[in-house]
Amino acid sequence: MQPVVVEAGRAFLGVVARAAELDYVAGEVTLVLLPRSALKHVDALKAMPFGLSAGPDPALDILVSHAAGLPGRTLPPALALFCESGLLGLLAFAAGPGGSLDVRSRDGRDTLYQQILLDIAANCSRHDFGVSQVAQRHKINVRTLQKMFQQHGVTLKEHLTWSRLQLAHSALADPANAAKKVSDIAFEAGFNDIATFNRLFRKSFGRTPSSLRQGSGPD
Repeated sequence: MQPVVVEAGRAFLGVVARAAELDYVAGEVTLVLLPRSALKHVDALKAMPFGLSAGPDPALDILVSHAAGLPGRTLPPALALFCESGLLGLLAFAAGPGGSLDVRSRDGRDTLYQQILLDIAANCSRHDFGVSQVAQRHKINVRTLQKMFQQHGVTLKEHLTWSRLQLAHSALADPANAAKKVSDIAFEAGFNDIATFNRLFRKSFGRTPSSLRQGSGPD
């Protein structure tokens, strides 16, 4: 088979049935491997051949950034499920309009939950996007919405905050944003208070935003 050539800084999405050969320029490559069992939740990936995605994809960039912070960490079961949901949500979003999640449920609540995860991934940077807005957009009352997330071991507010932190993490790690202030990146990711952002970022990633940008290790 012909090798797939991967350009520097390029994220791609593909399904490998048996084997694949990658050619890439000197440097580092990050592979995010998901088990085949996970792909059953994403219709667009079931018949997708191995190959490069159509072009730069913010969802894939965030997914890689998200996954890169997980190896070597021991997560509580609830947080592990939360991270898994986030990765699958980003994967489905990157798969395109045809990548609707196919999560079987008698009452449709699991499907709605996955749709809400995608909505949050796409809109979490908005400062006016909160619990009540999510409930209104999906025509569900706030109490039911909160219970839906609690059943997955996390609150909606926690998930929204984590999604914003992931956006900020990806932006801080991007050399194209080197001239931007940390406070500007935090604001663009949906945060209003820089002190709160710094505290939550360090708690979540084990390092400050500035140390991530400078490429130093955990604080």
